[in-house]
Amino acid sequence: MLEQHKDLVRRYYEIVSSDLAGIEDLVTDDFVDHHFPPGTPPGPKGVRQFFTRFIPTFFSDLKIEIDFLLAEGDLVDCHFVALFTHTGEFAGIGPTGKRLRVPAISTFRIAGGKLAEAWEIYDSGDMLRQIQS
Repeated sequence: MLEQHKDLVRRYYEIVSSDLAGIEDLVTDDFVDHHFPPGTPPGPKGVRQFFTRFIPTFFSDLKIEIDFLLAEGDLVDCHFVALFTHTGEFAGIGPTGKRLRVPAISTFRIAGGKLAEAWEIYDSGDMLRQIQS
């Protein structure tokens, strides 16, 4: 079961890094990612909104490289690196065209064979340093 949970997270990052086809098969209708901006709707609609409207406002060429996954019970931790290009104004800084490398950790809760909830942490200070340097 734990390997199936890890595979679910792997598929999620593959889909959100591409065209989002099949996201409905991976997240519950009430899926909440606690790092999405306030007002983001739950479920597949919110995932689509975040990755097709919010992220592209600031960044392009998103690629996710998973370093490793840890699973226990109904939780999966994913240690990964997000790679993207700064192409829109972010935190008051105009587009620089710089390629950013942002390590992060996501924790997903699984319910009924789908992702039900998520939390992310990343070093926003390092990300801003990369943009400004």
